[in-house]
Amino acid sequence: MSNQKDFKFKLKKYNLFSSGSKTNPDETIKLVEGLFSPQDAAEVLLSLINYKIKFHSLQLLNLQNGCETTIESSEERIEELKKAKVKLTNLVLDARKNNQEMIIQSDLNITLQSRQNN
Repeated sequence: MSNQKDFKFKLKKYNLFSSGSKTNPDETIKLVEGLFSPQDAAEVLLSLINYKIKFHSLQLLNLQNGCETTIESSEERIEELKKAKVKLTNLVLDARKNNQEMIIQSDLNITLQSRQNN
């Protein structure tokens, strides 16, 4: 990765309920925003995707005797993430081949909801 000075990855910390009010729990957090070289874009985005694949793989190990629907959901999500990884890799290779940079904007949209009783 390039040095920190050139690295345009922005990970921002937000107080999710800065107003103290819970009447509007919807929040958006900017996770990634900026102009990236293909190498930096690959490092940031593939790291996120790989982490999510690892998360769902660990969930599968923990759910071996669990709910079949949850297991299927994790398996499907892993496959979706693997497809996204291939698509992202192709975009990075195209950008590198064409001497292009990548503009990336990624937000986390968070909504709170009441837990459902099991």
